[in-house]
Amino acid sequence: MNALLRLALIATLALQSACVSMVASKYQPGMANAEVLSRQSGAAPLRVGAFSADPKLDGKPLNVRGSTLSGGEDGKFSTYLRDALSTELKTAGRLDDNAAIEISGELLQNRLNGGGAAAGDGHATVQARFVIKRDGTQVYDRTLTAEHHWPSSFMGPIAIPAAFDNYTATVQKLLQQLFSDPQFERATAR
Repeated sequence: MNALLRLALIATLALQSACVSMVASKYQPGMANAEVLSRQSGAAPLRVGAFSADPKLDGKPLNVRGSTLSGGEDGKFSTYLRDALSTELKTAGRLDDNAAIEISGELLQNRLNGGGAAAGDGHATVQARFVIKRDGTQVYDRTLTAEHHWPSSFMGPIAIPAAFDNYTATVQKLLQQLFSDPQFERATAR
């Protein structure tokens, strides 16, 4: 009977870690980002322009142990990054579709690893180029990279959702780098 229970447990765990496909969860603004943006006195409102990526990178879901994570509503991670930036700016009261200052971007790297079957750390890397134009004149052009690590589990039902959640944390870190950049603050001042 004991062997039968073990077999049932193994079968249950195997089924729970079966492949799933998910769309990245709705971006939630980071407290640290709101804090950085609120400290920028004399900051001008911004409009968010186009975000792009190489089609091989943009339309390709991220894989974690046989499960996949797709980008924003259209399945593109460049759209997810654009929407994340819009959410942060809106939360800080800095988003204005008619602003003279426009920020656009290009997603350059997008990696997600939920850790191996023998556990280990999960990690994600997101790299993007951000361009700011004031009345059509480029005033900022910077490539930023965010890396994020977290403890992972050898169990897929724990590791996979953790990896998907930590992808959002990586995007938050990338945007925090952008907002904390003194050149960004100068480029977006009134």
